[in-house]
Amino acid sequence: MANPLPNTLPELIDQLGRTFSPYERLKIVARAWSLLRQISPEQRMIVAAQLGLDRADEVVNAIAEKSGAKSSPVLMSMIERAQTKGVAHLPELIADLKNPQRRIERLRQGAEAAGTALLEPAKAAPPKPPPPPVRQPPAPPAPPPQAAPPPPAPVVAPVVVAPPPPAPAPVVAAPAPPSAPKPAIPEPPPKPAKAPATGALAERLAAVPSLTARFRLLRLSVGDAKRLSAADLRTLVDSFPDGWARRRAVLELLRAGVPGKIAEALPLVSALSSERDRAWCLGELIGSRDVAEGERETLLATVASPTARRRLERRMG
Repeated sequence: MANPLPNTLPELIDQLGRTFSPYERLKIVARAWSLLRQISPEQRMIVAAQLGLDRADEVVNAIAEKSGAKSSPVLMSMIERAQTKGVAHLPELIADLKNPQRRIERLRQGAEAAGTALLEPAKAAPPKPPPPPVRQPPAPPAPPPQAAPPPPAPVVAPVVVAPPPPAPAPVVAAPAPPSAPKPAIPEPPPKPAKAPATGALAERLAAVPSLTARFRLLRLSVGDAKRLSAADLRTLVDSFPDGWARRRAVLELLRAGVPGKIAEALPLVSALSSERDRAWCLGELIGSRDVAEGERETLLATVASPTARRRLERRMG
């Protein structure tokens, strides 16, 4: 039996936590589009964190921007058709949900496929009689011969103009007496080199009250983050609230290749209090970097769950 339509944010979070299927979670969020339109952007980020999908916040915002008075059958049809295709089509479904034009195109394709399936068992119609032979029109008359091109115009030799006479030599005036030398103006001392403000990025992120705007600023400042030390990166990560927001910040840095070495990235992963969040980030770290033989045990020591360790060992091969 389908879950009742959630009317509050706690009811929506409770229904999302009862299922482990990303398709079922997308169906719950699609039915609750009117609730998503009423809550704040920070509360939408909480809903997006429960989906467990990449760029889930954009999917939630796209569903919340829907207009109308009831749940869209287009979204539900797209999710159900993607569910029958398997998990491999999940990124394509997310891209369709974020793009209104792609949603319309997917619905049109589904309607055409359904119409074809209904017509297959129908009895084949009798063949149509062959069309009457078409009389070929007479060939057009041959074009008249073209006139010969006119002869080329005679080439006229250019007229050579004699060069003008040389100008008279200029009269050189006597040099003026040298003026008294001006006193030399001392150059100002060079300004001391300003030390890079390593904590400026973390302070700018902490000053943004909205988490949505803070994540957008982090994506735009990846170039500045690449120049920070490991300690400054830890300060940057700690500026996000502990939980899904801090895990999202670590994932944004790892996907941008910050930091480049695994030994420098492990302290950022260790800053997460939840072992589930640490295992999630370690999976991203293994998928985007080459793990040396000596770094395997250090990486596995970050999680204590035997199940999580076995899953990471399988990913490393």
